[in-house]
Amino acid sequence: MNHKNIPVRKELELYPDFGAEIRALDERGASPELVSRIIERHKDCRERMIALYRRYEVLDGHVPIFNRQPRFAEDETAINNRISNDFFGEICDFKIGYFAGKPIAYSYNRSKDSTEDTGGEEAVEEIAKALSDFVALNNFPDVDMELTKFATVCGYAGRLLYYDTDGQERVRCVKPFQAAILSRTGDMTQPDYAVWYYPVTDLNGSTKLHAEFYSAGPLQVFEGQLGALEETELPAKQAANLFERCPLQGVPNNLEMLGDAEKVLPLIDDYDRSLSDQSNDVESFASAYMVWDNVQADDKDIERAQNSGTIITRSKDGGKVYFLTKDGDNTLAKEHLDRVEDNIYRFSKTPNLNDEAFGTASGIALKFRLTGLETKCGMFQAKMQSAATYLFRCLSTAWAKRHLTLDPLEVDLKFSRNFPLDLLSEAQAAQQMIAAGLPKRVAYSLAFPEIDDVDEVMQEIDAEKDDILPLDAEDGQVTEDGTADNGRAAEAANAGASDRRTP
Repeated sequence: MNHKNIPVRKELELYPDFGAEIRALDERGASPELVSRIIERHKDCRERMIALYRRYEVLDGHVPIFNRQPRFAEDETAINNRISNDFFGEICDFKIGYFAGKPIAYSYNRSKDSTEDTGGEEAVEEIAKALSDFVALNNFPDVDMELTKFATVCGYAGRLLYYDTDGQERVRCVKPFQAAILSRTGDMTQPDYAVWYYPVTDLNGSTKLHAEFYSAGPLQVFEGQLGALEETELPAKQAANLFERCPLQGVPNNLEMLGDAEKVLPLIDDYDRSLSDQSNDVESFASAYMVWDNVQADDKDIERAQNSGTIITRSKDGGKVYFLTKDGDNTLAKEHLDRVEDNIYRFSKTPNLNDEAFGTASGIALKFRLTGLETKCGMFQAKMQSAATYLFRCLSTAWAKRHLTLDPLEVDLKFSRNFPLDLLSEAQAAQQMIAAGLPKRVAYSLAFPEIDDVDEVMQEIDAEKDDILPLDAEDGQVTEDGTADNGRAAEAANAGASDRRTP
């Protein structure tokens, strides 16, 4: 791919339809030729994603403005500033931080139905601990952050469920330009087959392609050159697939598998060019032309004047030396940059934090300004939820062999946006809803969405009330209806005194 410029995505660069390859795999299984074909068909999409990721990394040669040539290329002294404004990175990082900045909370449902389906309260406790250990062992906050990053930048990300050398179930993020996911339904969160491929270089500098083919059956490995792959035999234990499903899945950013910044790439490039041109003009003014009007001077005189700042003229007709500048109106250029910047944020659905409104707006107003971003995050959240259900379905099959019952539909994912809290406004809103007649549980859940478990909060409130004694209770004894029981209090006091007197 030509990395000098990344225009909007071409049709050939869309994610390919692997329908024919899926039918062939169903009929005769994986072969070196078929795996090579899958990788080859993934080529255009792969190169597109590599170009996007390299641009996210701001590598030289992969940001268009870095490759810009001066207007008059034959002039070696031509001013050619190449200023990159990393809107691309800001658009992606804002969404990544907002969506995954607060880790997704994984928990096992403890409802009555969940307890019955899992096999009782003891089984629920056991599977809840196993799930907590699995999330902690695999550092899911990091995995989810990387998934969000690659999906936001490239359009989708890969996630692989595998066993480590200690026999523990592990999860890792796979770069999307190394993962071809095949699904009969077109939903890569529910894969049927997948190929993870990448180049491998030995100590002699020789490079070959390593490809791992995943399905509901055993793992197959192919190595060699594209079009001439050979299958590598694996030990039965290493090839075994205890998940009984394809363990490599895709997590798309959206249905179209487009990155967040792709639609505004032309606008970003326009901004870079315009600002670079303005920088060239400013530098040209700094090196304004020196005019020697009716003055006899040679190159040495000019050089001496530039170095010393002193000019001695030799002219009989009153020659003079001055700087030639031009008057320019920067209003049009500034308006153009402002308009392009506004459109970049608008069409990428990214809030512009330089907007003065963000410093003075209330919580509700800020959330309104984040509506576009929230829409993007909502689409990706739905994909993450679907992918998680498949992941835990695979895990449940493996855990069943260890006599652990995991119902994948009972695994709860709590998504929390990384949004600054306005606790005062939320507390006032909760009070007003309660005063209007709403149950406290409903009011708390609406006013404080960051609270993971409202029932737990309600229980803690009740527990605190039980610890607070009414003022009219003489000895701290309170009946069930909250009234003081003086007789019962006296009996308790006498019993306590008697106990204290007993040796």
